[in-house]
Amino acid sequence: MAEDTSTVAVNYFAALVDAVGCEREQFTLADPTVGGLRRAIGWRHGDRAGELAAHCSVLDGDRLLRADTEVIGSQVDVLPPFAGG
Repeated sequence: MAEDTSTVAVNYFAALVDAVGCEREQFTLADPTVGGLRRAIGWRHGDRAGELAAHCSVLDGDRLLRADTEVIGSQVDVLPPFAGG
């Protein structure tokens, strides 16, 4: 792995599990940000997953991240919008 990349373990939930076909996987990202992860999900899993990921929040520990520019750590949860109360 090159020095300028980060490995990120990703856990998926709800509709995103169906869109990507798995509950967890790893990415090696040159841009370890919310936006970089969203783009990587789309590249790996196609348009449907990419469009859903664009609307997801990313939970990094106890930090809920939504902005594409926010840096992510080595393990995150990707949460699609949930309906209901």
